[in-house]
Amino acid sequence: MIRTGNKNFWIAQTIGWGLMAVSNLLVQALAGYPWKIILYNSISPLVIGFLLTTIYRYLIRKSDWKKWDLRKTILMILGSTLLLTFSLLGILYLIFVFVFKIKGLSPIEFFANAMIFSIIMLCWNLIYFCIHYFNNWSQAEIDKWKLSAEMKDAQLGSLKSQVNPHFVFNTINNIRSLILEDKERAREMLINFSDLFRYAMKNNDQAQVSLEQELSIVEQYLELLSIQYEDRLKYKINVTVDSEKIKFPPMMLQLLVENAVKHGISQFRDGGSIIIDIDIVDGFLNVDVKNTGSLKVSAQLGDKLGVGLKNIRRRLELLYNGKANLQLKELNDQVVASIKIPLL
Repeated sequence: MIRTGNKNFWIAQTIGWGLMAVSNLLVQALAGYPWKIILYNSISPLVIGFLLTTIYRYLIRKSDWKKWDLRKTILMILGSTLLLTFSLLGILYLIFVFVFKIKGLSPIEFFANAMIFSIIMLCWNLIYFCIHYFNNWSQAEIDKWKLSAEMKDAQLGSLKSQVNPHFVFNTINNIRSLILEDKERAREMLINFSDLFRYAMKNNDQAQVSLEQELSIVEQYLELLSIQYEDRLKYKINVTVDSEKIKFPPMMLQLLVENAVKHGISQFRDGGSIIIDIDIVDGFLNVDVKNTGSLKVSAQLGDKLGVGLKNIRRRLELLYNGKANLQLKELNDQVVASIKIPLL
């Protein structure tokens, strides 16, 4: 973005018209004009051009030209270029004739000067308007991306706020049901829940954490559930070493496991198993959560038992701009939830 404002305008205005005056002086000196004529022809256009364009800039700023369409702006630039040119020539003519007592220009000289000064005024116009158009466009882009980022942050915050209460509600229910059966197990479960809740609260404002952290909390969560489900729940985690340091959305894997338990394992008398496979393939992190069950049973349950996969899909879309995805499929009497995330 090109800096604008009064200070920069005066600097550019002084340098621009100063260069024009110096160029005019050198050209006429090389052409052999008398020094009196050279000074008249150099200093007068400098002063008058400087004043005219300063007044013109003041009038431009008073107008609401930034809201004009392109056609209207072009017509204004062309019209103002002609007006500025003939105003400059008219004032120069009056000064030369009545102040310096120099005879007026011939038609050919007038036309030549009109061409030169019209080019100068047109360049002034184009530079001024192009700078402001560029700055307005740049600022609009910055504002657009800021707004987009703010909206993403707000939406992600809203989605996370849905996950945490949901997780807390289900865990408290599990503890409540276990207290009457086994106080020691309930106490152990409460300690695990405290760690899980601390993790959820600590990372609520973060978009990503290391996969190693997420796996640690998921393993705790599964240990916690195994106390409740006893032999009905079996689980296994397979993860490649290189995957553990990769960034991953907090509580997302936990939510997948929770849905797998609620929509799958809990629906069978004999329970079932959960297998988590994590690896890196072709520049993508692949996370598969497999559970005993069928898509038909999951579809019948809908989202009654959890925030659901819509939450996960929306978070992935916001975090990775549509480059990550979540797929759900049934394979060999198992429901497989697969997340695919690009390695940035």
